[in-house]
Amino acid sequence: MKKLYMLKYFISIILIINSLNFYSQEEYNVLDSVPLKTTFGMKIGVDISKQIRMLTEPNYKGLVITGDYRISNRLFIAGEFGNEEKKVTNEVLDFDTDGSFLKLGVNYNVYNNREGLENEIYVGFRYGHSKFNHKLNSYTIYNTDNYWDQNLVNTNNDFNNLTASWFELVLGFNAEVLNNIYMGINLRLNRLLNQESPENFSNLYIPGYYKVFEGNNFGVGISYSIFYQIPIFKKNN
Repeated sequence: MKKLYMLKYFISIILIINSLNFYSQEEYNVLDSVPLKTTFGMKIGVDISKQIRMLTEPNYKGLVITGDYRISNRLFIAGEFGNEEKKVTNEVLDFDTDGSFLKLGVNYNVYNNREGLENEIYVGFRYGHSKFNHKLNSYTIYNTDNYWDQNLVNTNNDFNNLTASWFELVLGFNAEVLNNIYMGINLRLNRLLNQESPENFSNLYIPGYYKVFEGNNFGVGISYSIFYQIPIFKKNN
């Protein structure tokens, strides 16, 4: 149900961005006699889903810089760099996680634009690598005899310099809402490739990958970003 909800949310955001893009199309109306050119450049932006998450989750902090560089009419080199801090508190565990991550890959634009437009509906992939730390503050031992109330164990264990890597399949949409200003959203299917697990503890959260579930190496995620394109040169279509 959660994955279905995320997919519906993803489609809704695409429709919203597409409606915003409708109002920006007038500036691209050109005469047929004027040759159209495609802009080649670098887009640099911020994943604003992290800032929105910070407003709804007091125990979370994150910043992700994202961007791509166009190498052909349809192909883009893409990358992301970020840092996350997350405190998890539940009836079993209390721990803190912090770390940084890097993702590199490509996007391929499958959308045939109208003349003068440079929007994107793309598929792509990322290889992600994260380096992170855990701090275990306390945990609860399951015990059927609660007479002595000794289930809660306070500790101060640090697990540092852990690593993990994963693969992401990406489906996304970018729309130029103003001149060189883009808004985008993407849906990701993640496959954990390997992880360095601490002794007597598990990686329940990996920065850049999100939650890790025991016995399941797959996950999903959604992000939305705003970019500024630095135009480098233009090429005739």
